Amino acid sequence: MCGRYHLVADPEDLLRSGGIDTLRGPDDPFEPRYNIAPSEPPHPPGSRRTAPPRLTHVPIARREGDVGVAEPAVWPLVPAWSKGEVTRYSTANARSETMHESRTYRHAWERGQRCLIPATGFYEWQDAGGRVKQPWSLAPLNEDFFLFGGLWERSRSEDGEEVLSCTIVTVAANPLMREIHNAGKNRHRMPLILPDEARGAWLAGSVDEAATVIGSFPADEMTATPIGTAVNNPGFDDPKLLEQIAAE
Repeated sequence: MCGRYHLVADPEDLLRSGGIDTLRGPDDPFEPRYNIAPSEPPHPPGSRRTAPPRLTHVPIARREGDVGVAEPAVWPLVPAWSKGEVTRYSTANARSETMHESRTYRHAWERGQRCLIPATGFYEWQDAGGRVKQPWSLAPLNEDFFLFGGLWERSRSEDGEEVLSCTIVTVAANPLMREIHNAGKNRHRMPLILPDEARGAWLAGSVDEAATVIGSFPADEMTATPIGTAVNNPGFDDPKLLEQIAAE
């Protein structure tokens, strides 16, 4: 599972070095994001909530014909049949073992709609026996950036607007992640992290070629840092989130 991550350095150079030819999106300067959380679904009728639901856009890289394109996409994935709206069930992650048969993800997987999602780290919560779960920040060792493997989809709203969206593919947890992500129905999962040699097959290979690079990132090539519980609030976005604390 990967329901929260951070991107605190501009990924443009990384994406260009990975074969991305075209960058699309707003011309605003890059701003670090320390607490990226998925979009919220629309409020149900009769809800007391008055603030608009959070809509999260993240940079992705994908193939458009023979061209590599980087552009913003809504996270989580908005299924083609969802009329451009974030669903009320979570589509932030697609399980690698079942995405080929899922109504939500099968279309994207079969059509080769795979993408790369840049990150500088991700968060998970550990049940360490205390009253509150312990948050951790995780990333590959000695990497300024890394790339999740994801799927992308297009959905058209009732007013004709096209929504590009994405999901992060998850795999079975490695030993480190099994210790940290040890609670809840989606425990013992981790995001698909693609090493350099796997990125081409995931982005531009056939379905069979992409399937061969699905696997758990090695535990001994990852770093895990215990952090404070401020990250529990998806609205709090501050460098202080990454400050190490003593794990309980």
